[in-house]
Amino acid sequence: MTGLTAKNIEKLGMFWGTLSPEMRKRVLASANAAAACDPAQAGIARLLEKLDTLNAPDEGRLRCQRLFAPLDPLTGHPESDPPSRAYFSPGFLAGLWAWFDDTEQSGFTADFPAINAPTEDWQAIRARAGECLKAFLASATGDRKLESRIVTMWGAGGRETADLAATLLIHDTVLKEALRDVPEVISDFDPELCTHVRDVYDELSERAPAAGVWMLLLLMTRLTKTAQIFRAVEKIGRRSDDQLISKTDLAVVGDAVLKDAEFHATRFRRAPATIAEADEAVSGLACFVTVTVGMTREFGIRKDGQWGKTLFALRAQASSDLEKLLAGTQKALDAALPVPKKAKGGVLIPVACPDEAVIVRAEAQLRFLGGAGEWASQAATGSVQKKAEDAAVNALEECCGQLINVLQHSEGETQQLASDGLDVIARLQEALGQEESASLTRRRNAAAMAA
Repeated sequence: MTGLTAKNIEKLGMFWGTLSPEMRKRVLASANAAAACDPAQAGIARLLEKLDTLNAPDEGRLRCQRLFAPLDPLTGHPESDPPSRAYFSPGFLAGLWAWFDDTEQSGFTADFPAINAPTEDWQAIRARAGECLKAFLASATGDRKLESRIVTMWGAGGRETADLAATLLIHDTVLKEALRDVPEVISDFDPELCTHVRDVYDELSERAPAAGVWMLLLLMTRLTKTAQIFRAVEKIGRRSDDQLISKTDLAVVGDAVLKDAEFHATRFRRAPATIAEADEAVSGLACFVTVTVGMTREFGIRKDGQWGKTLFALRAQASSDLEKLLAGTQKALDAALPVPKKAKGGVLIPVACPDEAVIVRAEAQLRFLGGAGEWASQAATGSVQKKAEDAAVNALEECCGQLINVLQHSEGETQQLASDGLDVIARLQEALGQEESASLTRRRNAAAMAA
């Protein structure tokens, strides 16, 4: 045992991939030497060997990739990918691969097929691996020591994740067959394809009940519009609302979509501090609106239904978070605006520009404010967004006018301060999406300085 959680294994794997082959070789040699002196260190040495396999373009890495190929569509990074695309993380798979390779611990022994062997040969190995994993998990039931070891190996929730992996490995053959005639990318889930999916689902559910719902979750990863999965739910469940369907096995599908929506909502829950964060927040808002609005358009979501209660609570919370975020933009903008001071006689005196960090923070919030316009109305915050954007445009124009006035009637250090302030104004206008205004501000600044 390494004592590392799945998350720590993932971080270690990312770091390991940055090392040169020579450095990895030296570290591995040290780890093996330590294991020879202290058997307790053997787990670390084995883990590093597995990470080295995953980061090397050799047969071992390809073997690992082929074994876990059925899990690929559901593998991602929980921090950046929605839950429906991240049931497994690379760190979890690294830990699972290490477990399979430890014959003494897993009891799994197999002569792996050649990398280019027929799919059927690999499917047989996957089924054996899945059964072995299921048996191990069953043996852990009621065994506190073994259950604790599972948490150590695969993290909190590792047992459930491993059980899912085993299910997908065991049913790889039937799932591939079921999705054989379904396009890899579906831009529009048309009625003909939807009927085909229903027929295949009904047949699959009879042959392998545990695999049916996972066929739909794998199908979800192929849809460019996630909410269209409810077309299949309606067709299969033969109901157009969630009054009863949300209480059947199909509830897993609706729950998965709602978890995605919740994930997207977290991406605009706090004010962005950088342009990159702002772009991510706008993307999160766009995805949230697309999923939640699409869900209500595609299916009869009842406010008193199981999905409806969750969905409308999510939308209410998202609207509240969005309103607070948009309303706070003016404060960030005020802190970044280099507004001239008024001296006696109403003379304007330019001030030094705020710290760069203050300007960047304002840029980030303005970037989000401008980018949110297309989606805010669908999130019931259109008026708040419009009011905040209008206020920001007016504040920028007013400050810009004052600085131009100073620039045209000053020289030396005073003129330079005003010019620097206009550079900041242009940056903030650009962040808000006012490219023409930003371009005009820069031209007026340059012309006044050249006069």
